[in-house]
Amino acid sequence: MFNTTTIFLFAAPLVVVLYVSFVFNPANADNYGLYALQIVADSIAIVAILGLWITVLLDVIVEKHHRSHQPVSNSFLDERHPSVDVFVTTAGEPLDVIAKTVQAAVDMDYPHTTFVLDDGRSDDVRKLAAHFEAVYFTRENNIDAKAGNVNNGLRHTSAEFFVIFDADQVPKKHFLMKLLPYMKNERIAMVQSPQFFSNVDRFIACGTSQAQEVFYKYVCPAKNISNSAFCVGTNMVFRRSAINQIDGIARNNSEDIWTSFLLHEKGWETIFINEVLAIGQAPSTIVSYFKQQRRWATGGLGMLFLLNPMRSKKLNIDQRFQYFFSNIFFLVGIPALAYIMFPIIYLLFDAKPLNTDNGLVWALHYVPYFALYYSLTWLLLGRLRLATLATAIANFYPYILALFSVLFDSKQDWVATTSKKSGQDFLMKWVWPHVFFLILGLMSLFVGWYEPDNFWTTLFNSAWVVVNSYLLYLFLTGERRFVKIA
Repeated sequence: MFNTTTIFLFAAPLVVVLYVSFVFNPANADNYGLYALQIVADSIAIVAILGLWITVLLDVIVEKHHRSHQPVSNSFLDERHPSVDVFVTTAGEPLDVIAKTVQAAVDMDYPHTTFVLDDGRSDDVRKLAAHFEAVYFTRENNIDAKAGNVNNGLRHTSAEFFVIFDADQVPKKHFLMKLLPYMKNERIAMVQSPQFFSNVDRFIACGTSQAQEVFYKYVCPAKNISNSAFCVGTNMVFRRSAINQIDGIARNNSEDIWTSFLLHEKGWETIFINEVLAIGQAPSTIVSYFKQQRRWATGGLGMLFLLNPMRSKKLNIDQRFQYFFSNIFFLVGIPALAYIMFPIIYLLFDAKPLNTDNGLVWALHYVPYFALYYSLTWLLLGRLRLATLATAIANFYPYILALFSVLFDSKQDWVATTSKKSGQDFLMKWVWPHVFFLILGLMSLFVGWYEPDNFWTTLFNSAWVVVNSYLLYLFLTGERRFVKIA
């Protein structure tokens, strides 16, 4: 069927080649400092687009891969009766949020024991666990963050399989019955199901939810082709013997992808089941959203720079590339920042990375690329919300913070997405760059139109500033905005 995804698959390589033929030609350079920045920014963006293109292409053309696993017989459960521990990890989330998850975890079909692993050391959570007849564990410190919390739970339990739920991920009753039978294959270390968010009427939550939809609709299923599906931190089943072989959950703020990497290096298999089996809450405040994005970016970039999956001799070439593409994505903060800065710099200082004297030639190469860049979500999902664009453009700051923390080995505290502590952080600490560029962008519109040197170049850059400024404004005011969901 011809749809927007087909348009993406055909258009992306043509548009990128057309763009590269112009931008990467040094003869078209104007200001060499800005041109160098443009080359770096565009290289990162193009590699990210290429990685997504390859993944989507594989998902479309590879027939009968593990996109939709065939129903698995429950005979494994009937014959083996495997033991299961269910971990609900908490770290200061609201009590009502924890209560919904613990109750749903306890009520799941198939015999199991539910454990509340509380890094918040809360008497109220202890009482809540007792109320739902769940076992309560805590520890004296929060060493190794969530990974340490789970490993502490593993030291006190012994079931053959264990499940992890974040405190805000409410499982469906048939969660275990759906995922456990896949463990009949003794080479499978993990079965992962997607995250799904119910609070998409909130602007910021809506933006992150649609971005995650691309990830779970295309990226995760396609990773099954190369046995490179990775853990997303919640809503999964692990085989304990596999985790024991890598000495527990990886001790990292992004324990999910690191644990998956170590399992794959040991030759274990992982699969992603594209069925929603738990419903959670996406971050709906700027602080909680940025902390989540920074945590994910730190894990991905840490793996890229400190471990470099491309050098792993224990992974096959497909696995190496899949980890590489997943990790390098978090460098897109650099092109996002550059694309905000370029039009402002032109309007303020009449400096630009590329020679635009021949406006038609420049536009023919430039406009299709940026139309593709801004419409990726629409092409892949057939729809696009302003919330998605606004959250995407705002991500430059947490991603660049993560890059610096990895390069300079600075530490960051792990804070749960729905933790009360997340909402108490000083907002301006996180949004001052966005406010700065919003104000600077508006100023540049006045300066740029005072005796403009080139009408059409000034018009294009002004339009670019207006679009970026509007998206930044929407994001900065996003906590008060609601989205009408059809």
